[in-house]
Amino acid sequence: MSSLRERLDQFKASFESGAPPYNVPHEAIETMHRATGELEASGLAEKALKAGDRAPQFSLFNQDHVEVDSSKLLQQGSLVVSFFRGHW
Repeated sequence: MSSLRERLDQFKASFESGAPPYNVPHEAIETMHRATGELEASGLAEKALKAGDRAPQFSLFNQDHVEVDSSKLLQQGSLVVSFFRGHW
């Protein structure tokens, strides 16, 4: 079985090729690369939490618009937070 890095690299190459099933226009790929470069140049990524870091306590609304508090969830066990950008 290939590593996660290898699978991600294969997906990226397929996605950026513009071929089916994604059919991404070259202009969109250029925009994504430009935005990634700007983020890297800003230094913000260096300030982001890394795997294993302890996140500050927070409250957010879930997909059902119900407020969820991290401290209450942590009382039940480990917590994984996933951010979904939504559909375009």
